[in-house]
Amino acid sequence: MVFHGIGMWLLVLSAPLWAYRWLAFLRLDAKGRRIFKHIVSHRHENPYGFALRAFAFLVAMAAGVTLFIFTLASLKTNSFEIGAFREYARRRLYSGNDPVDRFLDTFHYDQFLPIAILTTCALLAVAFTLVATALRDISIIRRLRGKLEGLRRRQAASG
Repeated sequence: MVFHGIGMWLLVLSAPLWAYRWLAFLRLDAKGRRIFKHIVSHRHENPYGFALRAFAFLVAMAAGVTLFIFTLASLKTNSFEIGAFREYARRRLYSGNDPVDRFLDTFHYDQFLPIAILTTCALLAVAFTLVATALRDISIIRRLRGKLEGLRRRQAASG
């Protein structure tokens, strides 16, 4: 449940970060935009690759923890049963809006446990990638803007 909350809050946080990132990008002049695109395309990891690596890491960690828990449970009860995620989730994420809550139940809580784990890992990987990429781009734009301002001041002082 905690991971669902973290994923949802990261998705909510990513929207204003991307809006600010696009606003900052549009405030750059044409030369600054070209430099920014060059920096991002040549010096930083592709966001899709980052998201895929994050997803693979989360799936591996979840598989390890799940295997450990089910191994202990099977040793205790001498049976190995995997049911719907609803059977394992004590608390649920609800919005208070009935159609959204029914969608969450159908899409996530009624799913087979491995599928629910994969969707949670995908949500976390996508949300974290969106936030991290936006923060990285905002940082690059700020540093680039400062360097371009310093270059303009030096050119104005010398010429």
